[in-house]
Amino acid sequence: MRMIYLPVCIVFIIAGCSTKKDQVEISIDAVNGAEAISFLGEPLFAPVVSDSIIHKSDNIINSIKSKKALTEDDYLSIGLELVNTGRYRDAIGNYNDGLTLYPESFKLLRHRGHRYITTRQLDNALSDLTKAAALIEGEPAVTEYDQNGEMTGTYQHWIWYHIGLCYYLNHAYIQAVPAYEKCLAESRSNKNLAGASDWLYNTYMRLGEKEKATNLLDAISPSMKTDRDHPYFRRIMLYKGVITPEELVDVDQNPIKASVSDITKMYGLANWYAYQGDTKKAKILYQKIVQSENGWPGFAFAAAEKELASTR
Repeated sequence: MRMIYLPVCIVFIIAGCSTKKDQVEISIDAVNGAEAISFLGEPLFAPVVSDSIIHKSDNIINSIKSKKALTEDDYLSIGLELVNTGRYRDAIGNYNDGLTLYPESFKLLRHRGHRYITTRQLDNALSDLTKAAALIEGEPAVTEYDQNGEMTGTYQHWIWYHIGLCYYLNHAYIQAVPAYEKCLAESRSNKNLAGASDWLYNTYMRLGEKEKATNLLDAISPSMKTDRDHPYFRRIMLYKGVITPEELVDVDQNPIKASVSDITKMYGLANWYAYQGDTKKAKILYQKIVQSENGWPGFAFAAAEKELASTR
């Protein structure tokens, strides 16, 4: 059953449900060394990271852990080191430890929720993220920073972004809409605006709300000041007819070596074909996406898995 092509009246009835065949029965503990089990039932392994990078990361982690008492921010820093070296399950364990001491931390819940999505544990992710949303409700904007101290957005933005993604991946599009609308309202940069608008556009399209989807993109102009190769910005330029599929991404590249950026673009292109009724081209691209060796932590990879799982 594939809801993207069903009439709107049917989509509204079933969009809030995920099918049993989408659920993976394989235990992660049964696959030695795997970080996750995909929605297609395949083990997902961390990308190879050099010993020197791991060593440097471990030194930073050990230095933080040498403190007598760890703060909320310490657990966030440790988690970032583990995530940046592909150790997603260890990152979740770190957030578990942090939440034992700081059970009301919307920051730790937001990041653990994100990594539950990475490891394909959507129920756990949604539980964490909805609790984080409740804890931060009514609070002034709380800025989030990356490892280099650069602002990436607000916690409000990212919490709602990932809640929307949980619903989207479960094909619960009706529930995804208000989450992405809140995410969009909390956007503090053009990158945030493009990312939130893109996911909301795709959600509207899957609900048959083409006019809403089209009007949404009016705020994203070709002259917008942002990274010109930003995957979501480029995808939106395709939706608006500013660029062609060939200008978006090279679909003939070796899919095994495709980067997260390229598979993100490829997923947007696959959806674009699907909305025009070309399901064959869309499926070919979904299949290419899931061949990427190191792209599985990307949300486009997980979404492509769900598309293919729903046709089994």
